[in-house]
Amino acid sequence: MLDHSASPLHALSSGLCEDASGEALSLIRRMAKGDPAALAELHSIWGPVLLGIACRMLGDRREADDVLHRTFLAVWKRADAYDPHQSPPFVWALVIMRGIAIGRLRRGRAARDARHSAPGSRGENPKPLSNDDCARLKSAIDQLDPEDLACLEAAVFLEYAGSDRSDAFAVKNRLRRTLDQLRNSLSVHEL
Repeated sequence: MLDHSASPLHALSSGLCEDASGEALSLIRRMAKGDPAALAELHSIWGPVLLGIACRMLGDRREADDVLHRTFLAVWKRADAYDPHQSPPFVWALVIMRGIAIGRLRRGRAARDARHSAPGSRGENPKPLSNDDCARLKSAIDQLDPEDLACLEAAVFLEYAGSDRSDAFAVKNRLRRTLDQLRNSLSVHEL
């Protein structure tokens, strides 16, 4: 059984994921009205956590600092469009930051590939999944146990593998079993 207390989202300071006090929502609403003090306050609350996640994703502190800066600019610009019924405030900001970080990683990978490819040759792009393949993948994921799905999501989106050795071992074993289950479900369709 996966210990949810070891999940990276559950391990965050209280108020980040759930916003039970409504403080983050209040700050976002103030930002939507143009209050820069609200942005500064939100940055002081979320900045260290988001910076840590960005550092983990990018592996470079300077890149992570820039992604964090761009994230808060995007949060500022999109504050009036935030819908608390769609996601908790911190998750909304995390998704924005993740998109910016992934874009940075893709640009870095494309630049490296361009430097290492022969002149005049093009790098091979992976083939996108067809609609049928996407449906099969979604079906296989929908069949996962909720705890297995939570483990997979934490590993994919937050690159989480456990905070200590015993925890890491348990999480990695669950992740391995989950991936094997997906692989077996999809092998029928030769995906």
